[in-house]
Amino acid sequence: MISSPPKLRDELEVIRGMDDIPLIFDPVTGNYHRITRAGEVVLTYLDGTRTRDDLVHFLSRADQERAGAVSQQIDTFLSALDRSGLLEGSELPEKPQASGRVRTSMLMPRIILTRSLPRMLEPVAAVLRNAPATLLVLIAALGALTGYTLGFHTLFTAMPPPQDLAGPAFLIATGVMLLYVLMHETAHALVAQILGTPVRGLGVALLFCFMPVAYVDRTDAYRFRGRGGRVVLAMAGILSDGWFCALSGAFALNSAGLLRDTAALLLGMQLLMLVINLNPLMPSDGYTAIESATGLTNARGRAFALLRHTIRRQELPSHLANLSKMARRGHMAYGLFSVAYVCFLAYAMFHALPVTVDLALSAVGR
Repeated sequence: MISSPPKLRDELEVIRGMDDIPLIFDPVTGNYHRITRAGEVVLTYLDGTRTRDDLVHFLSRADQERAGAVSQQIDTFLSALDRSGLLEGSELPEKPQASGRVRTSMLMPRIILTRSLPRMLEPVAAVLRNAPATLLVLIAALGALTGYTLGFHTLFTAMPPPQDLAGPAFLIATGVMLLYVLMHETAHALVAQILGTPVRGLGVALLFCFMPVAYVDRTDAYRFRGRGGRVVLAMAGILSDGWFCALSGAFALNSAGLLRDTAALLLGMQLLMLVINLNPLMPSDGYTAIESATGLTNARGRAFALLRHTIRRQELPSHLANLSKMARRGHMAYGLFSVAYVCFLAYAMFHALPVTVDLALSAVGR
């Protein structure tokens, strides 16, 4: 129980973020803490002048019969703030490492490569902010749809034989693919910049500690209230990919020799990335778009937390225990399917590794 009059740390910022949800932003950790609207009201009284008992008396004065329930709710709320290090006198969370380059989250070590994207993208973002948002989205979506249509048409009608895709074409396509992934992440960063919630950095993450993926840190997108903007932010990479897919398809259809083979192989990689990025069983752009469109937050986190507590036979925390039975079953099923899919990917990557090495060696040998 909190003994001294509770008070929020002075540096904390209370804002209204996505879907007008109250959030506490902690600049020490860079984390956002979601609270209820009732909790937001209580925060206004945490100024260090009222004790816990004062708060209970004040908030239950209109209905003394509910004083016991209010007392329990206040204790739960204050304990949560204390555990998160948000109250004066609470144990402060650990500060980021001095370099700020390496960070970890559950099953995903991350290395930040650069934090300068906002500065570089702002001149472009400033110009695009003056254009109608609906028009920009429409142009991006139509171009992407055209590109993917051309890409799949090329894939099924004009792909060179597999033996032509080995050797130098494989090495060149792999190198270009790295640039393509960089452009994918830059598209996310550009939309975030336009929306006024710049990304914190561009880096590389190891999903489940073994699968390398590029990423941009879009944590501050929580500050943006509208669902439409968050959906566009989630889909920005996929929309930009469609335009590059059109280029690959056009080169594959209208060239010959090494250029055709490289473009065709790159096209195959791009369409494979489309399928992966739309898969909601991964923390993909497709999953994030669904989460943004429906107003869900951290459904994957709840799913894996339920699995973890069930396997360990631990008591569920309140935010999980309050879920309906149907919601819990749905989260559990999603978590199990996600784990099974990741195991399948790991198996496929392990068996594909010798083939990839052979292609690279044959390219070097030529």
